[in-house]
Amino acid sequence: MVGGGVVNILVAGGTGTLGSAVVAHLQTNGDHAVRVLSRKPAPPSLMANTSWARGDLATGVGITAALVGIDVVINCAGDFENAATTDVRGVARLAERSANFGVRHFFHVSIVGIDRIAYPFYQQKLEAERAIMASGVRYSIQRLPQFHSFVHGILARMKQDEHGAYVLPAPADAKFQPIDVRDAAVYISERLGHAAERLPDVAGIDILRIDEAARIYLAARGEDDPVFVEPEKAFMPDSAIEGYRRGDNTVPENRYGRISFGEYVREQVS
Repeated sequence: MVGGGVVNILVAGGTGTLGSAVVAHLQTNGDHAVRVLSRKPAPPSLMANTSWARGDLATGVGITAALVGIDVVINCAGDFENAATTDVRGVARLAERSANFGVRHFFHVSIVGIDRIAYPFYQQKLEAERAIMASGVRYSIQRLPQFHSFVHGILARMKQDEHGAYVLPAPADAKFQPIDVRDAAVYISERLGHAAERLPDVAGIDILRIDEAARIYLAARGEDDPVFVEPEKAFMPDSAIEGYRRGDNTVPENRYGRISFGEYVREQVS
C-alpha cells in the first residue's frame, strides 16, 4: 500500500457493480479511509472508515471537493449509454484534477480486448486510457474481463423457440473468461502500492464458450440436457462478436480468482 499509516482512497463509481465490491473489500481489509464518489445520495449510515462524496464525472460537479486529501483514486466509473461524456471526457477530467491535487496513484479499470475487438464502446475505453496517460497523473491501467454478472445477465434473457430450444445470445463458439467482482476487488486492492502504468491483463479462472456457460446457467436452474440454436442476431454487432469468437477478450496465460461462473450462478438461484 502507499506509504505508511491510513491511506485515503477515493472509489469513483463506488456504487456500481465493481465499485461497490471494491468499497466492501477495502472497508474490511487494511488501514484505509474510503471515500465513495457517486451520483447517488449518501445512504443513511456509513461504516466508521467510510465517507461519501456526491459528484458526477460527466459534468465535473463535486469532483474537486471529492479529491481533497486523497492518496489513491480507483476509477470504476463507467456509463455505456454516455461513454463519450463519462468514460472519455469525465475520466480525463478526473485524472487531470487528480494530478493537480497530487494524488499518488490513479488506478483505472478498463476492459480486456478493447484494442482488438471492433466495437464503438471499446474505442471510447481506449480513448479514456490515452487521456489518463496524457494527464500527468501517476497511473496504473488494469484491463479486466466481463464479470460473472454480465454473462449471467445475457443468458437470463435467452428465449426458447417453438421447439423449446434455447436461442443463444451469440454464436456457440463465442468465448468468455469472466471474473467475479469479489475476486476482482481483491486483485485491485493488492496492486495499489505504486503506479505501474499498463499492468498485465488478467481474467477469470475458466474460459467458457457461450453454449458451455448457458449449460452451466440452466443446470443451476435445474434444467438438464437443454437444446441450443444459434441466434439470427447476437447481443453485440457481428464485428465485435468475431472478436469474442477469436477469444480476444480472454487471457489464458493469466487467470485469477476463486469463484467460478458455476459457483456464481448457483448463488443466484439459492
